[in-house]
Amino acid sequence: MNRIDIRFIPGEEQRYDTLGDWWFADDCLHIRATGDEPEALLIALHELVEAYLCKRRGVSQEAVDAHDWRFQAELEAKLHSDDAEPGDDPRAPYRREHRFSMLMEMLLAHELGLDGYGICK
Repeated sequence: MNRIDIRFIPGEEQRYDTLGDWWFADDCLHIRATGDEPEALLIALHELVEAYLCKRRGVSQEAVDAHDWRFQAELEAKLHSDDAEPGDDPRAPYRREHRFSMLMEMLLAHELGLDGYGICK
């Protein structure tokens, strides 16, 4: 990985219904986050940490994508609550990486004075 491309985009431009997404292509880590600043920045930080930890620990993008797409189908079938996160699912191959990334996201949210953000409520 030689480059990191982070972009804030409208939600409808995501690969699926999500606030943040990452993938590797052409020796580049691509990160997409939705929302306005500073929320998009927090989401992008989460995706960056999660992607790097997954790469470092051998959790493939393909495994993450397969889980996320399956989870999305389950959401659409109403098998989970609307606010369920695929990375919190015990079946997620990247659950540990996701949960650590949530901690980093919440720490920055707190430092920015966004104590009502996410799970900081």
